[in-house]
Amino acid sequence: MPTFLQPVPVPERCYLFEALLWVAFQRLPILTTDHEGVDIRQSDENRESGEAGYAVKVIDKYIFDDECERAGIPPDPSWQAAIDGTSILPVAHYDQMLKDRKTPKAYRKHLKQERLEAVRFESARGEWKRHYRRAIEYPASRIFVALKDGRLPTTGKLLPAVDVGEAVEKLAVDGMDIYDIEPTPIPKSFWSLQGIDFEISAAVGEGANYCYIDLSTSDLFAVFPGERAEVVGIERVGDSFILNEGVPQPRMASRRGRPPYPWEAFHLEVASLVSRGELPAKKEAAIQQFQAWFQRELNVQPSRSAIGEKLTPYYEKFLRSNNGQKIDE
Repeated sequence: MPTFLQPVPVPERCYLFEALLWVAFQRLPILTTDHEGVDIRQSDENRESGEAGYAVKVIDKYIFDDECERAGIPPDPSWQAAIDGTSILPVAHYDQMLKDRKTPKAYRKHLKQERLEAVRFESARGEWKRHYRRAIEYPASRIFVALKDGRLPTTGKLLPAVDVGEAVEKLAVDGMDIYDIEPTPIPKSFWSLQGIDFEISAAVGEGANYCYIDLSTSDLFAVFPGERAEVVGIERVGDSFILNEGVPQPRMASRRGRPPYPWEAFHLEVASLVSRGELPAKKEAAIQQFQAWFQRELNVQPSRSAIGEKLTPYYEKFLRSNNGQKIDE
């Protein structure tokens, strides 16, 4: 069965977090409208989001399984919880309810069980966030440089005070909230990497606080065109395209006299993982991680056996020597 492809509309402007999702995970910003046909980014739905409208909530913050796989990180526990319909309330929520004497005794057993699940989720989520931060570190740095040198012009809502609470109070005096602030261009001198909060598309720096930061989608694609891979076997049928996955892909010409793959970069990355104690305990997991790493960082695809062969000395030296156990192939 062939795969059918259809064009999707792209918004004229996208939020800063969407720029990170594109650069780090190749998630395309897609135009989505509300019930009145207005781009969700400019819709009144934003007015109901966040602390007095400070945080952008209309963009999915889940990192989907295929995106995690491309980035070489484990699946996002929050996305799995959303699929399963399980609660992601914090442990503190259950502690508060269990302390409340008005909570029925018959309900406490249920709360205790849910609290155990919340503990497991918070632990899994915390571990996953460590991998996530590592995956976005370089893409976020690349975006920061583009912001700083002016290649990615942005606009945002400039708060009347750096502190959000103070800004909300000042706006309330005039009968306004953050959503009522008109966006203005952000000077490139404003930016500092430490001051950017990508997930809520906001930033603090140079004595100012901007939220609802967005940029031209065309500018984003011009600066970061995305990782490309040639695909053959595509045909057009009406407004759709068909990808015939049975068509063999062209083989790359050999490059005699040169190493087939950049193994030096690979060894540096492995050494970095070893020094941070982040090399997966199972060699199979490391092979999968580095397959994604080669594709993402170097746009090449060494075989599983080649990667496994290069990893063997590290597992012999650092994992077997630490626990005295045979390596799990």
